[in-house]
Amino acid sequence: MKKILIAGLSLLFAGHTIAQSHYTIQGQLSKMKTPAKAYLIYSLGWTNERVADSAELSGGRFTFKGVVTDPEKVSIVIGKSEDAITFYLEPGVISIKGTDLLQHAVVKGGKINAQYAAYYREVLAPGDALSLQLDESYRKATAGQTVDSTFILTLYDKAKQMLKQRDSLKCAYIMHHPGSYISLETLIELAGQLPVTQTGSLFRQLSPEIRNTVAGKKLGNELFDTGPTSIGSIAPDFTENDVNGKPVRLSDFRGKYVLLDFWASWCGPCRAENPNVVKVYNKYKDRNFTVLGVSLDQAGKRDAWLAAIQHDGLPWTQVSDLEYWNSKAARLYNIRAIPQNFLIDPSGKIVAKNLRGEALESEVARLIH
Repeated sequence: MKKILIAGLSLLFAGHTIAQSHYTIQGQLSKMKTPAKAYLIYSLGWTNERVADSAELSGGRFTFKGVVTDPEKVSIVIGKSEDAITFYLEPGVISIKGTDLLQHAVVKGGKINAQYAAYYREVLAPGDALSLQLDESYRKATAGQTVDSTFILTLYDKAKQMLKQRDSLKCAYIMHHPGSYISLETLIELAGQLPVTQTGSLFRQLSPEIRNTVAGKKLGNELFDTGPTSIGSIAPDFTENDVNGKPVRLSDFRGKYVLLDFWASWCGPCRAENPNVVKVYNKYKDRNFTVLGVSLDQAGKRDAWLAAIQHDGLPWTQVSDLEYWNSKAARLYNIRAIPQNFLIDPSGKIVAKNLRGEALESEVARLIH
């Protein structure tokens, strides 16, 4: 199997350190008879790099073998298509059986995979079903409806409510399954969306075994760190280009309260939060407060970035180097998930992190008299 380094994918989960153990993945797509190649994509710890092993499909069958040190959330993708399946790589034999599409296949083998199947049914499936309904509603919309703000806002509100409900289900899952690796991974995903205090509270509810995994220690260090982006530290300075290609420095905003907002056009939770940020900006923009948006959009997606700014009505300064997770500013601020934000005071000191909705308005109101 060929090792291929793939950069720029989003962070996947790396868990509890164990002795290296062998795994075998046996896949079968009974109706796929044409030659194809399957790619096993997994993480290299806490970086944005991935290693993909490749295997030829013969008669719809493929096999991967190797050793695993840490439980990892991985994906298998068929060729250059979007047909993929996600599961946990664990020691032992893992079976993947389906007909023509990998995404509809059934995964068997491993304790965490059984837990993940239950997690999907309880937490993710309801939202996925609603998302399909909303997509179908938009596809069937008339030309007039697609430009009707009432119609679009109705779909948007339903999607926003779905995301809110999904986050609530995720938090409930974490509290009810403190000894699960899936709870830790879920908390890592939520860390950029929840207030730091809430994330910290959920982290403390995890079992000692989970908190002491490689991933658990990493998250704990980020939550309770005293590093360069901790509350009370001077915000690290950086320069990125705005929508017109003009260099903008964070330190250019000294003398004002600045909400440093990391987001992207492709990030659903970011887009759902944007109306709250717009509300606070409009209320306090004339009272020594502004926002600096940093987008984690990708190279070749500049138009999508600009379209999202216009669609969401974001009037403040926006910058991006279009380097996705390799964004220099994102690396400087150790951004592992979005949305994330940092509230910076006029002296350049970080005074709060990850403020959402009412919490954002309340904190800005408290600071700006």
